[in-house]
Amino acid sequence: MTNQLIPAPLQTPAIHRARASFRIGQRAKMVASVKITSGGILSVGALVSGILLSTAVLVRASVRARQVRTGD
Repeated sequence: MTNQLIPAPLQTPAIHRARASFRIGQRAKMVASVKITSGGILSVGALVSGILLSTAVLVRASVRARQVRTGD
């Protein structure tokens, strides 16, 4: 008898939900809600990490260019 892989049944991904509401005074109200999967959370985390890392590189290059121009 050969070992065969039996495919697992397809499962729907877990969906995470969040809701926030803010009230300022009696007339102004803001409501926000979001639904996201675990893969979506990982994707957002990767995007934010990439943005922060690229910003740090740009700031360092800018400081270095300013030092070269001013001779500091």
